[in-house]
Amino acid sequence: MRKLLFLLMMGWSIIIFGQEEETEFKTIFGNDFSSGGYGAPELKLGNVNHEMSLLLGGRGGWVIGHSFVLGGGGYGLTTNNTFNYTENIFGVDSTRNLKIDMGYGGILLEYIAMPKKAVHLSFPILIGAGGTGISVKTNDNIDNTNPEDWTVYDLVESSAFFVVEPGVSLELNMVKFFRLNLGATYRYISGTNLERLESKDLSDFSFNLT
Repeated sequence: MRKLLFLLMMGWSIIIFGQEEETEFKTIFGNDFSSGGYGAPELKLGNVNHEMSLLLGGRGGWVIGHSFVLGGGGYGLTTNNTFNYTENIFGVDSTRNLKIDMGYGGILLEYIAMPKKAVHLSFPILIGAGGTGISVKTNDNIDNTNPEDWTVYDLVESSAFFVVEPGVSLELNMVKFFRLNLGATYRYISGTNLERLESKDLSDFSFNLT
């Protein structure tokens, strides 16, 4: 009798336990999975054609489980970058002052190490494309009182390019909804077909504030 009672109790325990297990909601990423998103302006200070330059833009993305980011970013050159270039024009060597314009953007992938720590590291990489143009000044804004008298540039040549920009950042959790990011990246550009500049002239390190 005791053995029968013991077996019945064990059977009911197994049935109840199985029902409790079945009612628990399972997910692929685990029960503590969380996600969110962010958007941020970004400043990049670094060399473009061996001249200190400022690029402005922004980035944002979907933060998966506090540690992985899938998003995008885009940046444009804001400083007046110029260089002198001597070339033969109609049989005469002529030196002209040329202006560089550049912008790029792409997919952002990022790993955030120990994101709940007040100070931690992140490792972003941007993969994308961009474009650059070289132009020459055709007139000067001599009379500043005339709003229609602007400096005009004519495009000399332009090119698209491929860009990969990996980096490392120090990230500070200021408050729960605001983070400050200080980092460095290397902008690797390839595929330009300019005559007056090479891809390596547009590639260099940058120091970033996000």
